[in-house]
Amino acid sequence: MRRQIGGAVLAQASARQNSKSGRFLSLKRGGMSATGSDPQIDYKNRPSAEPSSDTQRKIEAEQGPSDRHGVGGRKGWLPRYNVRNTSGVTNFDRFWDEQGLLWVAFSFAAGIAVYFLVPSEPSRIAVLLVGSCTFLITLRAGRQQALAWYSVLLLASAAGLGTASLRSSLVDAPRLAIPMTVEVGGIVLERQFGPKHDRLVLSVEAVSRQAVDPDAFPHRLRLRVPKGSAGQVGERVRLKGRLFPPPGPVHPGGYDFSFRAYFMQIGATGFSFGPAEVLGVVEGGLKLCVAAMVARVRSDLANRIRTDLGDRPETALVVALLVGDRSGITEEQEEALRASGLAHILAISGLHMALFAGGTYGGVLLLLALVPALSLRWPTHKWAAVAALLAATFYLLLSGASVATQRSYLMIALVFLGILAGRRGLTLRSVALAALVLLMLAPERLFFPGFQMSFAAVICLVAVYELWRRRGTDFQGMTRDQSLRARIVRSVGAWGAGLFVTALVAGLATGIIGAHHFGRVAPYGLVGNLLGMPVFTLLVMPMGVLALVLMPFGLAELPLTVMSFGISVLLDVAEFTSALDAGQGAVGKLDAVAALLLLGSLFAGLLLPGRLRLVAALLFAGGVVSAAQTRPPDLQIAAKGGSLAARDAEGNLRYSGRRSSFATELWFQAEGIPSRALESRRMTAPQRRCDAQGCVIRAFGKNAEEAATGKAEPVHIAVPKTLDALADDCQHADLIVSDFIVPESCGADLVIDQVIRARRGAVAIWLSSRTSRGPALEATARGRGNETEVENGRTAIIERLVHAIPDPPRAWHLPGTVTYDSLRRSEGNKTR
Repeated sequence: MRRQIGGAVLAQASARQNSKSGRFLSLKRGGMSATGSDPQIDYKNRPSAEPSSDTQRKIEAEQGPSDRHGVGGRKGWLPRYNVRNTSGVTNFDRFWDEQGLLWVAFSFAAGIAVYFLVPSEPSRIAVLLVGSCTFLITLRAGRQQALAWYSVLLLASAAGLGTASLRSSLVDAPRLAIPMTVEVGGIVLERQFGPKHDRLVLSVEAVSRQAVDPDAFPHRLRLRVPKGSAGQVGERVRLKGRLFPPPGPVHPGGYDFSFRAYFMQIGATGFSFGPAEVLGVVEGGLKLCVAAMVARVRSDLANRIRTDLGDRPETALVVALLVGDRSGITEEQEEALRASGLAHILAISGLHMALFAGGTYGGVLLLLALVPALSLRWPTHKWAAVAALLAATFYLLLSGASVATQRSYLMIALVFLGILAGRRGLTLRSVALAALVLLMLAPERLFFPGFQMSFAAVICLVAVYELWRRRGTDFQGMTRDQSLRARIVRSVGAWGAGLFVTALVAGLATGIIGAHHFGRVAPYGLVGNLLGMPVFTLLVMPMGVLALVLMPFGLAELPLTVMSFGISVLLDVAEFTSALDAGQGAVGKLDAVAALLLLGSLFAGLLLPGRLRLVAALLFAGGVVSAAQTRPPDLQIAAKGGSLAARDAEGNLRYSGRRSSFATELWFQAEGIPSRALESRRMTAPQRRCDAQGCVIRAFGKNAEEAATGKAEPVHIAVPKTLDALADDCQHADLIVSDFIVPESCGADLVIDQVIRARRGAVAIWLSSRTSRGPALEATARGRGNETEVENGRTAIIERLVHAIPDPPRAWHLPGTVTYDSLRRSEGNKTR
């Protein structure tokens, strides 16, 4: 009897589905026969709808895209380009239907990358011409579907190029040209808490107590203030500080703060000489009022959490997970989480948002199910989806709305909007839509490590789960009629397999990007995630959600305590896992080309259909070859000062100076040297000799064998401290690094002086591996682009030289225009 009922239900569901595509199904005694116009389906030999899982799988497998999309198999998000055949939908159609929007997002991102990576600013007219031509091509390609799809991708690339160009021109604002000490007044737009000091982002209103001309001074400043200093979001403050132009990359290809500052319209950074003076609270402006209110709520919640938990090691992590304030996390805790592959829990991202909003959805749905009058008559799942959307919005604001949080919010919003619309929301389309929205609003995000890691991991995970979902019908059929114990065991096994796959796939995607940006990976991240994520998923975050719900009633202490216990377990797992790797995961900086090829191979293996997945093997091989051929620089020179690093006679990179600096740490991070080994990498005699006049450093190439046998001669680098020493070094040194302006008559082979360093920033040099020396080197560091040709007639001591700032510079590297003279002229114009 149960089988007959099941067969009837299954047959009726199939009839309703096929009726949408214009076909009629007749049902007889639980079986079925069909007539239709789609020749791809053999309806005469189609099996009857017996109430078995095997038959159900066959029916589902025979449904084509026309069944899923309605009459004619029409797609929902882009039109079919004049397809008049009646033979159903091809594999090409199915591929574009499922992944077309994702490849549009890839093409849009490619257009953005082209804009930012070209050596000079593209012409606005050229950008408009490219966009117009691609649009016309798209219109003309409408009669040929395959060509039409490719033209859409080309149009998306042109749109990305135009969006990036428009964004760059809209955010252009004055920047500081020289360091200066001034008294500034303005409105606090953002406050970042730190362990030793805080940072304020000010919207400047006055300089030296005079109203400022918007075109004569930076619109925004980023200032370091003492810990606990006054000045909350929305308040008007005044302070005296030392300002500097936004710094460029510490080394070529490294993190570029000037790039980020340009798009945030931050024209200067610096520090204050004391606490800020609060002048009052700004009234008016909806955006600022909302930001001030959210900041107050976050501060109050953080204080209440600290009060309930007290001074314990886990308190800072609880605050970071619930409020997004990481200021209390110690360096040891952060390093242990990073080395164990668990640092992603600190970024409020998809997992946090899913647990928070999903917990709200499940809780509301459970409460509504307790009222039969509602649950039996009304769509309570849609009411719960609305509540989950509101909870997700609250968590977005509460956590600080970082890029990862914005992405996860858009994703979770699409999921619950899909519930409201009766459709599945967690697809590659929703990922692509979220990426397109974020990139349209801020194209520069494409180059932020957080954006890259977040979307790379999510794309891979959704692709894996799509494959798993399609091939999981056999597993579901096997578990349907089994005992409760067997189903529990299989469910636990499936959950464990899902956790393993999630950790593996996400680790691969983020590991490639992490190796490129930071020169580090988490070799035991899979172990750390398998041990720690069940605790985080089942204990930490549910208790966090419950604590936020109960906090207004003063009942949050118990769930916060349980959450704190779960975090202590997480920290124990992190310490255990990080202790397995003595090298702190330092692998050296992965070349951009190698990273792109390896990431492309991962995408190709998961996204491309059929035999096209063989492309993944080719991309992987190319990435491995590129990574193997990557050679780190032999000489690193900072943008100012005498800080540099050079190889010794054994080929080991060593830094000059008594102690390591921020630049030094980044140099050795790119080299693959852990931070704990820096003390042993300090230069000593005879490589470095110093006196009151300056220092002389001997640098060797990477060929350690030739250097050790004495066949390779060292390059002598002079770092003069006085003008007399400079004159002497010009006659004997191979290379001079100086903060002085060196005259053109200097006889050194290569000169990197104040002019070059101010205009081109830090320098990386690859020394020649040749064993002989030629005549005086004719070279200049004033070449075009990032690389400078250094050669002479017979031999060269330098193979390659790369500057951090290209020539000509892009908009975010252009010299600032704000000086003391420009401020005086502005004040004089106001007086007149």
